[in-house]
Amino acid sequence: MIGQTTNIRAGFLRIDERGGTPKFLQIANGIISQIEAGVFKPGDRLPSINEASTEHYMARATVEKAYGTLLKSGHITSLYRQGFFIAQGRALKRVLFLTGKINESNRTLFNAVSEQLGKGYKVDIYTYEYQHKYLLDSLENQAGHYHYFVLMAHHLFETDELRKVLNKIPTERLILLDDSSIVSSIKCASVRFGDSDQFRQVLEQTASLFRKYPVLNFITTDNQYIPAEWYNTFWSFTEKYGLKGRVMDAVDEVPLQKESAYLLFDDEDLVKTVQEVISKRWMLGQQVGVVSFNDASFKTIVGGGISVIKTDVSAIARNLSAIITRNQKQTVRIPMQFIPRGSL
Repeated sequence: MIGQTTNIRAGFLRIDERGGTPKFLQIANGIISQIEAGVFKPGDRLPSINEASTEHYMARATVEKAYGTLLKSGHITSLYRQGFFIAQGRALKRVLFLTGKINESNRTLFNAVSEQLGKGYKVDIYTYEYQHKYLLDSLENQAGHYHYFVLMAHHLFETDELRKVLNKIPTERLILLDDSSIVSSIKCASVRFGDSDQFRQVLEQTASLFRKYPVLNFITTDNQYIPAEWYNTFWSFTEKYGLKGRVMDAVDEVPLQKESAYLLFDDEDLVKTVQEVISKRWMLGQQVGVVSFNDASFKTIVGGGISVIKTDVSAIARNLSAIITRNQKQTVRIPMQFIPRGSL
């Protein structure tokens, strides 16, 4: 049923002339908010582009761009020679998941978030390859096409450009993931995990197991993001407990050694290490210790069970989904966990 414009006009345009968000996005976001609040009903008619631009002293192109954004997102429909109307049924809400690199960890989290949000949401993933410019371009180009932006801001630093672009996104529609604090002036929701304090606490909790091995190796990888602060945490831990710490770019940088433990980020390094331990007929968990980051079903079986340091992906997904579906601006912290198995 086609409605009237009377209930639409009263709260149709709420423009903050001094705000950083473009006017067309303010119009689009305002209409979406009114739909979500139940103020605008399916079938209600929007003012025409000419009506809106004339009555509210807006450029016609600005209103046209706002309507185009809402048509693309499915919140409104258009009928030839009749105008624009609030769409029937619930329009899909679009979520853009931005990450520095797509790896197994991020893919698992992305799938968990998509599953938690359900059929009413469409979640896309985009990688900016740890490049500042790629992120800026993607945010600039996609600002009007998504309702929520989930940003894992790895290897980024605060700049005027980044702050300016992020300010174009309403803070209630921007969520930071991981322990990112790149833009201190933007007060948006966040789900924090994997900070250096949590890493230190996990190491401290397992100190008695690590002390079985005089040498502790920290094996990095290009396939996973490793916070810079973790390196200092690692060195502090080995010094405190009298261990010989060693950071390596690859597990085969030096030959595998007895009486050594290995912190492995890459699953390929894990498989190589276990295979070599087996080929040498050494005892995993006695002569060589192994701890892997992030859990997987095969790690419960390989080598009699691989000890892991992990963050609960399902907890991240639940909290992120709750922030989006309930439109809550809050900060949630998810603790790291150590799961002991026979490999340490």
